[in-house]
Amino acid sequence: MAEMNIERFITSCFKECVEDNAAAVADNSAQAGKRAVKLLRQKSAERTGAYKKGWKATVTTDETGAECTVHNRVYQLTHLLENGHKIKNQTGKTYGKVPGDGVIREVADQVAAEFAQMGGDGR
Repeated sequence: MAEMNIERFITSCFKECVEDNAAAVADNSAQAGKRAVKLLRQKSAERTGAYKKGWKATVTTDETGAECTVHNRVYQLTHLLENGHKIKNQTGKTYGKVPGDGVIREVADQVAAEFAQMGGDGR
């Protein structure tokens, strides 16, 4: 009977540890998302300002962990601005190419490195 109580105690300790770690990962993911949004707003191209202000981070959690998605809620131009594109007129004639700015990749690499250094304790 005493063994059963020890097993329950150990099981509850493990569950508590897992829950604490999941909360820390979710918190670190949210912090990384906020940092990415801040950097993207600083470095994004600005014509009218709507693209720059449109960055948003969304954190979702489930039984497998936490995930932070950073996206632009205003425009679907992120692929074109990041990777560049051809300039065409209505007839399809190509007049050149606009180079990509690489801002999203740069920010993603920077925030990923910072997230890896955070570890589980949020520092």
